Amino acid sequence: MKKMIIKRSVFLSTLLLLTGVMMPAAALATETPSVSYSTHVQNEGWQDYKSNGAMSGTAGKSYRLEGIKIKLDTKGYDLGISYQTHIQNIGWEAETSRGWKSDDAMSGTEGLSYRLEAIQIKLTGADAAKFDIYYQVHAQNMGWLGWAKNGESAGTAGYGYRLEGIKIQIVAKGAAAPSGQVNKEKPFYKNPTAAYESILEEYRVAEANKFSKTVIKSLPNVTQAFSPYEYDEPLYYMLEDLSGDSIPELIIAGYHSRNANSPYGDPQTMYRIIDTYRLVEGQPERIFSTFTMGHRAIYTICENNVIKCSGSGGAVSQHFNFYELAGNTQNIVRNVEFDGQDGIAKYYLTDANNNNRQITKEDAFGIINSYIPRTDINWIKL
Repeated sequence: MKKMIIKRSVFLSTLLLLTGVMMPAAALATETPSVSYSTHVQNEGWQDYKSNGAMSGTAGKSYRLEGIKIKLDTKGYDLGISYQTHIQNIGWEAETSRGWKSDDAMSGTEGLSYRLEAIQIKLTGADAAKFDIYYQVHAQNMGWLGWAKNGESAGTAGYGYRLEGIKIQIVAKGAAAPSGQVNKEKPFYKNPTAAYESILEEYRVAEANKFSKTVIKSLPNVTQAFSPYEYDEPLYYMLEDLSGDSIPELIIAGYHSRNANSPYGDPQTMYRIIDTYRLVEGQPERIFSTFTMGHRAIYTICENNVIKCSGSGGAVSQHFNFYELAGNTQNIVRNVEFDGQDGIAKYYLTDANNNNRQITKEDAFGIINSYIPRTDINWIKL
């Protein structure tokens, strides 16, 4: 029986050749394609090619990857490979004239000492859907990240961390990712605070020009509310998650030493908050209006990250709003108001249980003073 099957197979193959009917190369392919890659390493240059999950790069030397070449042994399949890297001072190659690289062309740079920070790799060709290409990178300060596949980003953005090593492997479609050491679960980490850098840069320009009205008109992220004389001392900022969503908010403040004996009794009013931002879907969004922020409305970060706004409507009117940030919203959890317009001082409370209820002066200041300004804030000089 076996001899008969073999004879029939030989006969069919001979017949196909004689009649000029050719079988697709992929139909004859039986092995998984092989991938080989070489990296250009700081102080070492181009390494020999590694293949199928072996590490290219270095371990324990803190050397940056500067370039990479990737090629396939297709094993008869209709396959190609394309890749791009995120390069220091350049960014993603596909967002520049450099574009995606393919089939052993160099991605990255040579002779510029620029680090690779991230990479994307994908298979191309008619048989690309039959396989997954996995790749794993070793990133500075993070170690081996999780495996990425099929064009996903692997590495970091916004941290300035170098790639130090890489592994690449092709598997059958739907097969499990390769095993091995993983120090950080996700394959790609983006620094959420990097989105604030353009705002900070605008404030640096404004500060360098002493908040000239002419200059700040061209800086849309800078508060337009104040005159130059109000910024005679340095600006500071802080990055901290105040809303509990694991994404830091950006708080910008002017340091005013003359406020050390503030009538509000708040040590942190030496840092007068002048602007506030959060990230919404990765884009900065201003939290509070800057119309009176910093002079007629003094914002203070209190314990439990409650934000107190001490606002004045003149000699006979004052309010204290207490906010909590939650995701993309800011909620007033308490409001205490002073009204002396008729010559008699009156105090009012609004919260979850009270709606503009009149209270005593002692109760009013008891509530106000129960919100204690934080003294542990890490203010960073702009």
